[in-house]
Amino acid sequence: MPDKRFLWTMGLLALLLLASACAAGSSARALLQEDYAAMNNQELLIYYDQLNAAIAKQEGGAGGFGFGVGLGVGSGSFSVGASQGTYIEDPTEALRQQRNRVRLELARRGLQPADSTP
Repeated sequence: MPDKRFLWTMGLLALLLLASACAAGSSARALLQEDYAAMNNQELLIYYDQLNAAIAKQEGGAGGFGFGVGLGVGSGSFSVGASQGTYIEDPTEALRQQRNRVRLELARRGLQPADSTP
């Protein structure tokens, strides 16, 4: 039987991972709540960069592919499984749409983001 300290450590690790996943989603939601039309030009350019960073972070985060192999010692069973992570609420698409709206606002104001070429 596993040690109690080991179980507590694993439980705490799982809670920390869950909390960090929730924090990432809440920062994306906070970005989506911003009113970009009321921002001045400098704030709008910074906001555009923040959206790009949030999109890159979401795309590089959790939700990847997992593969597992199991062996039942007492029963003599063997299993193989694969899964693809899913998001309950994936903010990436909403962030992309917001970035596109901000890009249009930048163009309307005659501004060009630092990452684009003329």
